Amino acid sequence: MVRTWIIVRYWTIVRCRPFALILLLSSCSSDTPARLKTDSKVELSGEELYGAHCADCHADAGKTKAPSLSAMQQTSVSRVMFAMTNGNMKTQAASLSFAEQFRIAKFVGTSGARYETPQSSRCASTEIDLAEAVSRWGFDRANSGRTPDGISELDSSNVGSLELKFAFGLPQVSDARSQPVVTTDTLFVAAVSGSLFALDRFTGCTKWQYDASAPPRTSLTLGSIGQDGTSRLVLFFGDLEAGANAVDAVSGELVWRTDVGVAEHSVLTGAIVQHEDQLIVPVSMYEVALARDPSYECCKSHGAVTKLDAATGNVLWTTHLTEDATPRGETRVGVKRWGPSGVGVWSTPTVDSKRGLIYVGTGQNASAPATAYSDSVLALAIDTGEIVWHFQAIAGDVYNDGCADFPRGPNCPKFPGPDFDIGASIVFTKNSSGADILLVGQKSGDVFAIDPDHKGEMIWRQRVGAGSPLGGIHWGLAVHGGKVFAPVSDPEFPMPGYFPRPGVYALNVDDGRVVWKHRTERGCEMTLGRYMKRDVLYPSCSFYYGFSAAPTVVNDVVFAASLDGRVSAFAAADGRRLWQYETVRPFKTVNGVEAHGGSIDVAGVQAVGRMIYVQSGYSLFAQLPGNVLLAFELSN
Repeated sequence: MVRTWIIVRYWTIVRCRPFALILLLSSCSSDTPARLKTDSKVELSGEELYGAHCADCHADAGKTKAPSLSAMQQTSVSRVMFAMTNGNMKTQAASLSFAEQFRIAKFVGTSGARYETPQSSRCASTEIDLAEAVSRWGFDRANSGRTPDGISELDSSNVGSLELKFAFGLPQVSDARSQPVVTTDTLFVAAVSGSLFALDRFTGCTKWQYDASAPPRTSLTLGSIGQDGTSRLVLFFGDLEAGANAVDAVSGELVWRTDVGVAEHSVLTGAIVQHEDQLIVPVSMYEVALARDPSYECCKSHGAVTKLDAATGNVLWTTHLTEDATPRGETRVGVKRWGPSGVGVWSTPTVDSKRGLIYVGTGQNASAPATAYSDSVLALAIDTGEIVWHFQAIAGDVYNDGCADFPRGPNCPKFPGPDFDIGASIVFTKNSSGADILLVGQKSGDVFAIDPDHKGEMIWRQRVGAGSPLGGIHWGLAVHGGKVFAPVSDPEFPMPGYFPRPGVYALNVDDGRVVWKHRTERGCEMTLGRYMKRDVLYPSCSFYYGFSAAPTVVNDVVFAASLDGRVSAFAAADGRRLWQYETVRPFKTVNGVEAHGGSIDVAGVQAVGRMIYVQSGYSLFAQLPGNVLLAFELSN
């Protein structure tokens, strides 16, 4: 009986969603909706306030997806303060005064002002050649995950000679999530603490630094505004406060910023995509995390897709993915329940100019009732935003973090779903007959091929992973040479009937047949108790070791990075491992920032010329924090 309870408890602890929030300070399980109050007559220290209001969820016990205190202590005071005043901790911190919030921030965050690039790290020349190389997530409008021909000199014959050239420290962060943009001579990278940098891509020196008003959250996209002949090249990105931003790529100056949120808890996750003189912006939401608080009225937020004018940031249309939430009774502790909600868009949109459509993947509903667009592929008209057709992979998936405890919290729906988002970008490609198909990866561990000419009718389905809220396929697929490459995360949860299959799989595009597979292993001893304890930032053996980040195809090589911090190169033809580098270690950086590698999640590898670039560090879900961008170069 005790053993059964431990297994069930462990499973409910790790049932959490793989989306990245800067600081997830959600309340923990209790059926008592009243918040913990401190004595207003006594001025508590920041440490005491943290202990009273935050420690239960952020203790080094791995019992929630919130980052540990030791991981958060690598972040800036301003970043912690932003989370409590404007970000995803705003609801939890509402009962605290500004002075109390500031004392907590000073206790939790690193001391000092916002990071300023030291003079010794600045480039002698600030000239920037903006000839495109790797300009966006997915590397093209089809989100193929393949570096275009002629961009990289790497192949299976020389990739084994890659050696570290330089490391750049991302300041005051414990996560590295925003995929860089690389041009002929410049690398643009964002730190989730708030800074955007233009670096010399060969040496890592800094050409300019821009400090955003809200922490950057999405990958960067290089685009242009203005008429031909007078176009201005800009970097588009989304921030934690649901703002779409355009920054001049030459000067590092803000061009415009537009709030595209559709609810209080909207956030941007997928990258902004440019189509002609318009931008397609996917909108997600973090309210599922707030539902862990029994006193929280769950849930009102929902996902959306918005189109903006690229030159001005003006909103042209917005498509909401559920109707507005209305009261739906009360929870067992007497708190009002709302619905429908959810259906966030975590994926980067895919543009189909031929059909005039945009494809996005969606997440689950956050509260009942379940709706038709959850866990789906949506095809929206570029001109109007109308949903032309949809393919629903799983119906009835209603889940929030109230389900992440044992017993389940009062905000958990009566019949919770499996939390099987489609967070990977939809891949638009052709089969061997030349017919257009869409490839879809899901957290269930499934890969689908669907037909864009027959309203998303399924062509084939192949399950490569066991699937779970933290398993299956997370951030992307890649396709090349008649194969689709699928990374699988699958953690080793000790559950009866659950058989994890972490690794990298190559499937035939025509029929989904497995062509080759690389089944990865932890390679070290890890006990359940050790994972739960998390008393050190970098344990000698990581609990998570599957592949979550988006893969990258470079000529005849597939790059995939794993949650234990390893970057691997595989032969696209047969899956042989050609090169590997372990990033979980400290690095001496070109900008003097103390840096350490950790789990590699979200963005994968970018390859240009003789070099590749990868970021390391991701502190959520008890993964390994880090703050480094690494540049490698061929040695022969």
